[in-house]
Amino acid sequence: MQTDQMTVSLRESRLVLERLMQVIRIDEGLVPMLRDCALYSAALGLSGFKNLTSHLGLLQGQRIKPLSLKREVGTSDAAAHVDCGGQHAWVVAPTLVDLAVDALTAADRPAVFIVEGVTQPHELHVCQALGEAHELEADVSEHNAAWRVAFRRATDTNRETTLERIISKGLPVERTLWWQLFHRANDALAPDSYESRRHAGPIIVDAEGHVIGRTDEDETDLSLLYTGATPLAETSAAAPSSSQESKENSC
Repeated sequence: MQTDQMTVSLRESRLVLERLMQVIRIDEGLVPMLRDCALYSAALGLSGFKNLTSHLGLLQGQRIKPLSLKREVGTSDAAAHVDCGGQHAWVVAPTLVDLAVDALTAADRPAVFIVEGVTQPHELHVCQALGEAHELEADVSEHNAAWRVAFRRATDTNRETTLERIISKGLPVERTLWWQLFHRANDALAPDSYESRRHAGPIIVDAEGHVIGRTDEDETDLSLLYTGATPLAETSAAAPSSSQESKENSC
């Protein structure tokens, strides 16, 4: 059954994915990392956009925990066993890439990990795209009851990377699904009102309509501040505390 497909750009994808991470209140330090893992999941034909809502549910409230890394004594070339403690693959994958970069810098040999205790393990395939920034290739496969992730130096550094492909060709996505995600992502924004509009964009405008921090004269139409917006009186009557307002306007 064919679906109505559309193509979205790198910028559009990152914008929506980042806002969705903010909607579920993921720790701010994790947002860029998880956003790009979701992006690469979609680009590599994994569950990406299709199962994004499910992934967001698993990631909600996720906190990084130390990975348990164990290598058998006297076997420096053996695979390292990594216990992820139930963390999502998108949380684990960037750390595996960091460990691989460290291992390949110290000794020019493949870095192999046997990964256990990871949620959504098939998503470990995003390591293939994450490693490209470091000129690494990654093989991801099931290994008994765990997963094997092996990194090595890329043999063809001139090959188009996943990120370059997204930049040049965009990402295909089912149209209805995209707009569902797009509208949900807007929940990360402050509610539209006269007050929020005064703090949006590259300038700040005070309650009397004066532009703050700029002395030049131009033809800026300040009527856009209040056209269709919640009246100032209503905004003031239901105004949140200053700390809450600052937090909302920073989203």
